[in-house]
Amino acid sequence: MKLLIQLCSVVVLILCSQHINAETVITVSQSNSAKQPVSLQYKQSPRLVQVIKDSLENSAPLATQHKSLAIYWLAAGLYDYSTEAEFQQKQQQIIHLLKTQYDDMETPQNIKALKTLSAWFTANQFMKRELILLDYDSIRLKDELNPLLTGRYLLTLPSKPENVLVLGAVEQNGSQPFIVRQGATEYLNNAIPLDDSESSYAWLIQPDGKLEHYPIAYWNQHHIDIAPGAIIYLDFQGVRDNEQQLNQQILELLRHW
Repeated sequence: MKLLIQLCSVVVLILCSQHINAETVITVSQSNSAKQPVSLQYKQSPRLVQVIKDSLENSAPLATQHKSLAIYWLAAGLYDYSTEAEFQQKQQQIIHLLKTQYDDMETPQNIKALKTLSAWFTANQFMKRELILLDYDSIRLKDELNPLLTGRYLLTLPSKPENVLVLGAVEQNGSQPFIVRQGATEYLNNAIPLDDSESSYAWLIQPDGKLEHYPIAYWNQHHIDIAPGAIIYLDFQGVRDNEQQLNQQILELLRHW
């Protein structure tokens, strides 16, 4: 879930659906900093396509508060509020692991990278992201892409970003301007990889949560298109015994950002 989504001044709309007798609440946010999201309340469980349709219809008036930009469906996300506590625990575990990495470390560049990454995780929020297709035109045509929803969810419908996020074993964790057809190696070089980092492969998390192993060495380079809003993560390697565990936990959590 993107940084500091504010849930205040909520516009509430109650809708009816023809399915299971349960209440479903969908909070719809158009941007990471939306101050007035829309809350859709269903007396019975709706289909995903109905939620998307209602979100598009009822969030339109709020678009006048921001630039009216097209939805970037590749980065649209559906997050399950019931997992908030579970993912806060995962977040704290990672922050703790990052701290144990630099407690007695003597390499300034590594310490800076670990502290910056720890600060990034501390500043962000995470919930389980349902890794399903959310493009309205696609899901309305196939029943298998159109599940029933029961519970409380956050639906984000962002506009296309202009950046790529680079994290991990690099000196400069953070955002970089998106450049069309630029590969992971160039983004990583800009961020300055640590000596104690994986040198053959990086990880690419596309905006829809898809995880790809990205070859970055001179002997295996293969171009994979990186979408705006993607995350490039470079593994820590060669200093601590628990680095593999740390890398795996970070990757899994980043897919639910």
